[in-house]
Amino acid sequence: MAERYDRRKISDKVKKAMSNFYFNHFVQSERELKYTEIIYKKFKLIDNIKMLEIGAGTGGNIYFFKKLGLKWENIYANELLPDRFEILKTTFPNINLYEGDACEIEQDAKELFDIVFQSTVFTSILDTKFKELLAKKMWTLLKPSGIVLWYDFAFDNPSNKDVKGIKKKEIKSLFKEAKSIKFYKTTLAPPIGREIKKSYPFVNIFPFLRTHLIAVIEK
Repeated sequence: MAERYDRRKISDKVKKAMSNFYFNHFVQSERELKYTEIIYKKFKLIDNIKMLEIGAGTGGNIYFFKKLGLKWENIYANELLPDRFEILKTTFPNINLYEGDACEIEQDAKELFDIVFQSTVFTSILDTKFKELLAKKMWTLLKPSGIVLWYDFAFDNPSNKDVKGIKKKEIKSLFKEAKSIKFYKTTLAPPIGREIKKSYPFVNIFPFLRTHLIAVIEK
C-alpha cells in the first residue's frame, strides 16, 4: 500500500491542478450532509461519542467531525504513511493517534468506538485477505451499538491500476455479522463533475451518474 500511495504522489499533484473549486466543494458538501443526517439520526448525544478514522491521511475529515460537535479527546485517527502521520500529529495535537498498520491497533481499544470511519481506503487495498483482516479489526474496535461509516467508490478506474472499486456485494461479504447495512449512492462521476462545474447539483439528481457509496454498517 505504501508503494502505491508513493506512486500516486505525482498523479495527485496533476489531479489537484486539474481539479476545480466547484467539484471539490459540491462533493464534500454532499457527503458531509449525509454523514450529518446519519450520525444525528443514530446518536442522541453527539458530544459523548467516540470516533476512529482508519487511514486518516493528513486529517481532512477530522475538521468535519469536530464541527459536528465531537470533543477533541473523543476523536481518534490512524495513518499508515509516516509523512502523512507527521502532518496529522502537527495539525491535530489534541486528538488520539495510532501510527502504522490499523490491524495492529492495541487490544485495549476493543469495542471502544461508536463510529469507525473509512474514506477511500479499501479501494487502495488490492489484497482480498488484507481487506478481510482490516474489516475484522474495524469490527472488533466497534461498540456493540456502533456503526462503521463507509465512503468509497464502487467502480474501477481504468487509468489507475493501483485501485479497485468495491460494490455493495463485497461490502456485505466483509461485514457478514452486521445487524443491517444501508447504502446511499453519492458523488457525481468525477470526469463529469469536474467538467460541469456550477451545474453539479442539477446533473447530480440522476443516481445512475453517481460513482461512490456511503454505507452505514450497524453492529
